[in-house]
Amino acid sequence: MKKTPPARRKKTRRVMDQDVPQNHTVESLRKVLALNTILNSTLKLNELLSIIMKTSSEVMSSEVASLLLIDETSNELVFRVALGGKGAELEEKFRLKMGEGIAGSVAASGKPEIVNDPQNDARFAKRFDKSTGFVTRAILCVPMKARGKVIGVLQAINPLQREGFSLGDLELFETFADQAAIAIENAQLHGEIVKQEKAKQALKIAHEIQQNFLPDLANHKFGIDLCALSLPAFDVGGDLYDVIALDRDRVGVVLGDVSGKGVPAALYMVRAMSEYRFLAPQAKDPAELLTALNARLAVNSPFGMFLTMICLLIDRNTNTVQYSSAGHLPILLRKAADGKTEILKGAQSPPLGLMPETAFFLNTVHLESGDALFLYTDGVVEARDKNGKEYTIERLAECAKGEADSATAYSERIFEEVRKFTTGADQHDDITALTVVL
Repeated sequence: MKKTPPARRKKTRRVMDQDVPQNHTVESLRKVLALNTILNSTLKLNELLSIIMKTSSEVMSSEVASLLLIDETSNELVFRVALGGKGAELEEKFRLKMGEGIAGSVAASGKPEIVNDPQNDARFAKRFDKSTGFVTRAILCVPMKARGKVIGVLQAINPLQREGFSLGDLELFETFADQAAIAIENAQLHGEIVKQEKAKQALKIAHEIQQNFLPDLANHKFGIDLCALSLPAFDVGGDLYDVIALDRDRVGVVLGDVSGKGVPAALYMVRAMSEYRFLAPQAKDPAELLTALNARLAVNSPFGMFLTMICLLIDRNTNTVQYSSAGHLPILLRKAADGKTEILKGAQSPPLGLMPETAFFLNTVHLESGDALFLYTDGVVEARDKNGKEYTIERLAECAKGEADSATAYSERIFEEVRKFTTGADQHDDITALTVVL
């Protein structure tokens, strides 16, 4: 029985089926294997891309090599580096949509392509040749994959001293692309780690600046017992407090909470405290102070941020406390005579920084010796346990009932109770509590 000869392989887009000379293949493979050391010689991405491009041209004996990485934000391919002849002009100048051109098709499909007649290929993006004057005669394009995901493509363009690229070229280039993709991923991961470390260092500096901006109440004598404790949810936060001796008998106390968290909130907090310290000595009472502070903060308020604040003026001579609130949580009062707690529900106004023309109301309360005032941010009463249940102002009032021998003891008790309540849950907001004992 006569055997049917095997069918001849069809040539698609003029793929060169003939193998490259054996000695050339062996030499190229040796070079690719040796490149592993070179590709791992740097973790700087730009240096690595230059090495890859230079080596791509050498390994493939091509006129030009180009590398396109996927920009995940726009889902586009970006020409990051191009070496050799006029191809160098393409460096970081052009972008391709996914699926556009030969490179875009390879990135979208994840499959390599040999196109030895690109001028007659409908997918070929001719705008690059037109803009540079370069003439593309043949393209070998392979995907670069890391952990099974396409991160970009490598292209060798216009082989030297031969008509087009062959299947042997393709196999060689894919081996090189695999090595290059691993090296690029390592460099990108290293870059992210370095970036994160720099961000951590910047946050650490911001934290130190912010903490230095908050007053050290333990080392200042105001004639009254004061303690403030604060725990930001992140390295920096938006809670603030301050105490200023206005004259021999009067002390100004303020506690606030900036909307938002992190660095923007911390910057707004520093601005608010600076304005407060400038305005406090000039104001006759807390309502007038908040009016002036609001007028300043409402001008060019960044990112629509605002600030809730409770402002007190304590007269040590008469034991009278004047206070005004800008949308802040009410003051909690503990009476020394009977240990009972009550919420001071004075007139409220909107937060600072929202509207320049806002009316702020003045409230007054008379205290006896040993009475304690508790100021706090919503991070205290809205602290959640592992089941999502909030701490609440009622729990805070119950915690404050028991007598303590100092403002510090009161504040530490509150923090300890909140810590126990939230065991096993993540802190979602800054926690600040300030205690005043007359």
